[in-house]
Amino acid sequence: MQFIKTHKIFLACVAGLVLFFAGYCIAQNSAGNIADQTQVFYSLDKRDNDQQIIKVINNAKSYIYFAVYTFTKTNIADALVAAKNRGLTVEGITDTVESTSAYEKPILTELAAAGISVETQKHTDGIMHIKAIVTDNAYALGSYNWTDSATVANDELLEVGTNDTLRQEYLDIIKRVIAVNAGTATTTVVLSGPPVKINYTDAANYIGRNATVSGIPLKIYTSASGTVFFDYCTNYKTCPFSVVVFADDAKKFKNISEYTDETISVTGILKSYNGHAEIDVTDPGQIQ
Repeated sequence: MQFIKTHKIFLACVAGLVLFFAGYCIAQNSAGNIADQTQVFYSLDKRDNDQQIIKVINNAKSYIYFAVYTFTKTNIADALVAAKNRGLTVEGITDTVESTSAYEKPILTELAAAGISVETQKHTDGIMHIKAIVTDNAYALGSYNWTDSATVANDELLEVGTNDTLRQEYLDIIKRVIAVNAGTATTTVVLSGPPVKINYTDAANYIGRNATVSGIPLKIYTSASGTVFFDYCTNYKTCPFSVVVFADDAKKFKNISEYTDETISVTGILKSYNGHAEIDVTDPGQIQ
């Protein structure tokens, strides 16, 4: 009787071990990592948050969607281009003001050259401040911007996880933000040589070009946030061209409303925003 009792205990233990290892195997995902794994990285521990983003990119199998306020890390851009070249769907969005900065333009030019669409978002009273990336098997988000200073100097947090419920929620949000701003992709490449001189009605034909655009602003509107818009048509929604001066840059002008109802020439890179041509003015010298 004692032998039989001992034997039953042994078999129960064996069965328990089999169930444990079976559960362990089931819990693993296709990449060999335990499912629903979450890790939190503090930037100044190893100063390699960029490498964590790159791992997420490199492990993606079918798609990558991202939203990031400031993007200047060339190694992350290179990883996105490599993913695009592997045949993955790669789409993103960044803040409009940041997209026009000298330090972010080269990144967006590289992505555009690879066929990666990066939309830009404009708020009259806010900014596109998300910092997240989602793939078919993981996500990463936190305070971490994709910049050198955020990688090696700032106090930043980055969460990397595989929980499918959270991953899907983050994916839905990023895709929604991209969709709302479809048609604002930053694909401009500054061409060498003097700016082309055109009338505002032809501006849409020169997207991505350095241009001097002539026309008469009918109205100059300042939003609650201080952003200034030059409207060249009675209905700005159907107008082919507009000029935007963001709040910090508008402070550089003594009297910005003086440009109303007279022919002016605005020089800058023509961008596409919601299907219309636009120049962002950052310096009074751009307007003559």
